Amino acid sequence: MRGANALVEASTKTFTSGVSIVNLPAAGVASHVSISLAAGSRNESGANIGAASFTRNTLGASNFRNTAFLQNKMVNLMGASMTTSGTRERTVLSVAAGPKAIEELALDVLVPSILQPVFFKWEMTHAWESAKNQAECPVSEAFHANSFQGGLANNVAFKGGYGDENPYFYSEREEALEILARDFHQANYGSAGAVIVGSGVSDELLEKIAAQLQLNTYGNATNAADGFRAGELRIRKQGNSVAVVGADVTGMDAAAVAVVAASVGGQVHNYSDVQALSFAASSAADLEAKLASLGAVDLASARANAALSNALKLGGGDAAAVKAVAEGAAIVDVAGAADADVQAVAAAIAAGAKSLTVIGDTGAFPLQSDL
Repeated sequence: MRGANALVEASTKTFTSGVSIVNLPAAGVASHVSISLAAGSRNESGANIGAASFTRNTLGASNFRNTAFLQNKMVNLMGASMTTSGTRERTVLSVAAGPKAIEELALDVLVPSILQPVFFKWEMTHAWESAKNQAECPVSEAFHANSFQGGLANNVAFKGGYGDENPYFYSEREEALEILARDFHQANYGSAGAVIVGSGVSDELLEKIAAQLQLNTYGNATNAADGFRAGELRIRKQGNSVAVVGADVTGMDAAAVAVVAASVGGQVHNYSDVQALSFAASSAADLEAKLASLGAVDLASARANAALSNALKLGGGDAAAVKAVAEGAAIVDVAGAADADVQAVAAAIAAGAKSLTVIGDTGAFPLQSDL
């Protein structure tokens, strides 16, 4: 199973335009290419709520090179698949195919979808339905709304609108969605910060894609000065209860933070200018035990769990590894984390301000001021 050393073995290159390529070693026979753009829900404002998620679902629609029908026919007849994914800072368009088909699909389908969209309004309804029905994690959404300031508190999931709350004629809704997608695409899908990730492909192919992306004339939004917020949010809901605690770890040793996160069964939320650690508890006793464990971290167990977490991100197959790198997953060499640094990070988290998000029985957990 691959760990963080898979990134060491990868071939990487960064161009003066800001476009980077990462070619991961392949473990399977299929070929994968993902184009990751530096745009996500963080770049939404109150005037275009849901734009990032909706616009991502329009990728693959008609463009100046191909119709949507032709593109989907090409993908299907070649036995390939084309998918999109997104985070608060990234929009990813991916294709998986056989080695003989990957170049044609990457250059004739992926690249035109980003550089030459036409936004036919009659194609917007399908993207609208897809965006509304995509999976979401209510716990993660609540945690981010409670624990971050600015755009990082925005929802990744599309919450509807544009015809849900107020009746729209079909033509009115299609026109509103066309404007929503076109404006967000043109303002945010520029090449600065773009990353092209491949596996089972040649470096030459990734460089061809990079050369095309460098012709991009779209803009890149500048991220606002967001930050961690030690808030408290309680949502009363039937079913199992959960409390999620968040802590600001911005600027701390990344390897040590990863080990501490593993020691409490948590995760690290790694953004370009803010990093936060979160962990969940199913009861007040569980929460108390995890907070108490920060006083004396079991280093051997935590380091092993952190290494396993890295291995799972990169070892779930080529597609999972490419997706993890394209979405900017935090992957560090935890073997190099010094014991003293780990204990120092744990002590800082224990003593610092923390956010508290409770979903379920809101009275079953202590107050944030008691953490």
